[in-house]
Amino acid sequence: MSIKDEDVQRMSQALKSGAKLTSEVCPVCSSPIFEIKGELWCLKCNKKVVKVRENSEVVDAMLPYTLNNLSAVVVEKIEQLSGLLLRLTELSDIKNMADTLSALLSVLSQSESLKEKLRK
Repeated sequence: MSIKDEDVQRMSQALKSGAKLTSEVCPVCSSPIFEIKGELWCLKCNKKVVKVRENSEVVDAMLPYTLNNLSAVVVEKIEQLSGLLLRLTELSDIKNMADTLSALLSVLSQSESLKEKLRK
């Protein structure tokens, strides 16, 4: 089955499950946008689509995605640094690493807190 066939099959299944086909198209791939449980989705990109009417709405629409990306980067860095921490033997190096990890954990905590506030 080709990728296009898979996309069409996914769209067909969404319609059968109650999704609504909108007149909008995805700004990335130009595929039709579907409304699923009140949210707009591009089924080809498999991503939620957010419509903005004014430039001032762009920041509000981008913030959850930016925070998710930030959290993912911070978690990846924490993982990398914790591996390095295992090999450190000098007390000053360990302290510097611990300080860096503490700062990253603080950023992660703040990011998660902001995401939680946005969900409410």
